[in-house]
Amino acid sequence: MTSIDETTATRLTGVGLSAVAVIGLRGPLAIQCVRDCFVPASKSNLNFSAGQVRYGTWKSRPDGPGESIVLTPMADGSFEIHGHGGEAAVNAILASLTDRGVQSVESSTWQRSASILLSEAEHVLQRCVTSQQAAVALDQTRGQLVQWCERWLQRIDAASSSGELPEKNESLLDELCSEARTIAANGERGVRLSEPRRLVLAGPPNVGKSSLMNQIVGFRRSITHDSAGTTRDVLQCDTVIAGVPVRMSDTAGIRETSHLTESGAAIEREGIRRASVAVESADLLLVVCQPSTLMDLQDFRRSLPVSKSTNVVEVLNKADLLSDDTKSIADKIEHQTIASVDDDPGIGKLMKTLAAHLTATLPPRHSPVPICQRQLDLTNQLCRAVSLDDAATTLRQLLAGVAS
Repeated sequence: MTSIDETTATRLTGVGLSAVAVIGLRGPLAIQCVRDCFVPASKSNLNFSAGQVRYGTWKSRPDGPGESIVLTPMADGSFEIHGHGGEAAVNAILASLTDRGVQSVESSTWQRSASILLSEAEHVLQRCVTSQQAAVALDQTRGQLVQWCERWLQRIDAASSSGELPEKNESLLDELCSEARTIAANGERGVRLSEPRRLVLAGPPNVGKSSLMNQIVGFRRSITHDSAGTTRDVLQCDTVIAGVPVRMSDTAGIRETSHLTESGAAIEREGIRRASVAVESADLLLVVCQPSTLMDLQDFRRSLPVSKSTNVVEVLNKADLLSDDTKSIADKIEHQTIASVDDDPGIGKLMKTLAAHLTATLPPRHSPVPICQRQLDLTNQLCRAVSLDDAATTLRQLLAGVAS
């Protein structure tokens, strides 16, 4: 078992014939080893940041031959060295590292010694389906949350060692809790990073919900017809909008059923019940109307079981049927998008509106973000820390993989 104070290296790729081999290097001595052995092809300095790819030569001695490599910093004190796959080249690089105090370990030992936060981030990264999702997860595999925890542990340790006055410790705790609250807020989005966002279309019968869904996804997912009640169930379709995975739901038209026969009403009531369940769980709700139902839009919207966390966009569909009277009413309604399945500019505006709402559901880049429930629970616990010792314990639990 390796200590966090040790610097270790291992061959990450399989043993055997290969064109390229990857060596992992991490620990306190890693950056010094890189400065000693890596000669970049360009004349730029050696101030590395995560994800910055450098091409150059790895030399065990300044006057000796070298190996052509690609160097990738993964996080502070963590690098990947991509080079020739031959055993001689790999062994030469590993030997240059062990000569400088690095411990060569088996890949299984390397993986066990990795921070649990990085392992959790890699697990989420594997489930991401778009580059926008993956970029946030990749930031965490490169140590954004790990480094934030370690920096605060260092500051707390320094404050304890120096015997600072209680008021200074209180100020430091306030600063830590403030940052933790920001990170926890990002974590509310982070824990759902790899999940599709739920976009639901709801409205009275025959306002064009199904046609609108077909237009958004780009193919005929829903059957459409001029008669009301064509959609009786919740029809779902997975798509991607502005880099955000979306699960769209086209629901049955919601209306009174007292005028229907008992058998017909039973079927339609079940469709309406399922529509209401979909509305309640939506991340983004499109309330769709047409000119003939515009006057009742606000009453209809108030009748829906909308969650407080759901963003709502009102869509006036079939805009080509607008009269002068209804257009003046439509112009007075806020947060409304006017569209028609036959009107490319209207659909284009709607897509921009959807993109703005959906991209806002992703956590920010280049920031520490909890991306699983364990991380979020401990971050929330950190917000409630009553002392620096209490905060330090929670930070260590976060790093060690302990549940709250």
